[in-house]
Amino acid sequence: MAEPVTYRRRRGAISRTEREWRVEDDALVTRGGSGRERRYRWSDIVSVRLLHDPVRTRPWRYVFELQPKHARKIVIDNAHYTGERAFEERSESYTPFVRAAVARWAAVHPKGRALIGETPKAYFFLTIAALLALGALAYALVAIPTPLDSLSYAPAIKLGVILLMLPFFWRAVIKAIPRGVAPDAIPDRALPPNSNSG
Repeated sequence: MAEPVTYRRRRGAISRTEREWRVEDDALVTRGGSGRERRYRWSDIVSVRLLHDPVRTRPWRYVFELQPKHARKIVIDNAHYTGERAFEERSESYTPFVRAAVARWAAVHPKGRALIGETPKAYFFLTIAALLALGALAYALVAIPTPLDSLSYAPAIKLGVILLMLPFFWRAVIKAIPRGVAPDAIPDRALPPNSNSG
């Protein structure tokens, strides 16, 4: 058996100590400050998801989610709480840990696909919000008087501007579609930059 790959982090102010996550052949093992271990067997993990999920204080934040069959979703990120609302980036140990965990999960689930990006429900609401914003912008362009309105071809110009916005909207929608990838083909955008070689 190879040496287990480990990752440690303190989640937030409520956490008194670091939590250790360890990739073993048969399970993902976690151990808190009390020393109590909990094992999540790879055969019980039904899906894994990787995404870049920045927040205001941590624009470099990446998240690894694992969904066990009969338990709450496990969320592990590359942010370590250091105190006073300050976080440290731990990508150097996070990326090899994530790659090892996905590889072990894939060994147990050979037809499994790692999900990249938002959940389908979040994608749906983000798409609706973007569509409403595009509609509001198009309406504002038509309804708000402009110096162009005195020209006879103003409606054609406004329609052209609206049509020029559509490819940008469509590209953003297509790029954000949640999709599954083979575990050995995880794209660079799903892991922190400068640590993808793991």
